[in-house]
Amino acid sequence: MSPPTPLTILANPVAGRGRAKRLLPRLRALLAERGIPHQLHLTEHPRHELALAERAASAGADTILAVGGDGTWGNVVRGILASGRRPRLALLAAGTGNDLAYATGVPAHDVEATLAIATGTGERAIDVGEVDGVHFVNCAGFGFDAEVLRATEGVRWLRGHTVYLLTATRKLFGYRGFATAISYLDASRDGETSASSAPGAIRHLAVIVSNGPRFGGGFLIAPGARVDDGALDLIRVRDGSPWRRLAVFAGATRGTHVGAPEVSRHAVHAVTLAFEAPPIFDADGELHQASGTTVTVRCHPGAVRLAVSA
Repeated sequence: MSPPTPLTILANPVAGRGRAKRLLPRLRALLAERGIPHQLHLTEHPRHELALAERAASAGADTILAVGGDGTWGNVVRGILASGRRPRLALLAAGTGNDLAYATGVPAHDVEATLAIATGTGERAIDVGEVDGVHFVNCAGFGFDAEVLRATEGVRWLRGHTVYLLTATRKLFGYRGFATAISYLDASRDGETSASSAPGAIRHLAVIVSNGPRFGGGFLIAPGARVDDGALDLIRVRDGSPWRRLAVFAGATRGTHVGAPEVSRHAVHAVTLAFEAPPIFDADGELHQASGTTVTVRCHPGAVRLAVSA
């Protein structure tokens, strides 16, 4: 009988402003206590997880335990998909938002429970989105979301959801909005193509394409969304006055924004957006520059094997 494949652990020590690094002693102690064969790799630069995950998957890893937050998990998934293999993905939450853990219901904040899952056999297939060639597991955003994320990168004196909340509140009164034309394959109409606006006809505050229900560590952008239904949720927020923006923003903390007149929601298999210039977009909490003015987002059903309790 061949020996068991060691558990591969990829940890981003700067995730959660150092929270991941603080978890490592406890994780190492439990691994030693339980005699779990493993290989632990620490990231050394931004998006290093992608290369580490691709290498581990290509080398035959059965399970990859990713220690970090949504950005870390998104990069690990990109590496797994680039490898052409499908090891299980286990989550240990140590990031700012940890929205994928919320969406999947795994006990990712519990080190002992996470190790039990990572060394077990349970799994669940979850969907993956792709925007302009970049895969995401929780959420992609254009406009206000990306602008807020860019602004939070300069904030060093706050942590967690508070950073996003404070920065977003300040940006509500200064962000200019953007024009885009949108068409999509409606998942509720057997793949029927639906064109929602003429080019440049409607200005938006934000366009979010979400796999899970929450983003930003506390905003219920797509209440009830599921990561295993073979579709993504398209949330369009048309632009309005600063006070209407504030009302929609406040509603998003509870999920009640969906009923606002500026907001529309559709379950989609794919969506295409046409911009006046190549946009910056957010994918799982990381910023990317689009390659052109037309950007397509699509769903890949069941593309990732998520480790869960057996």
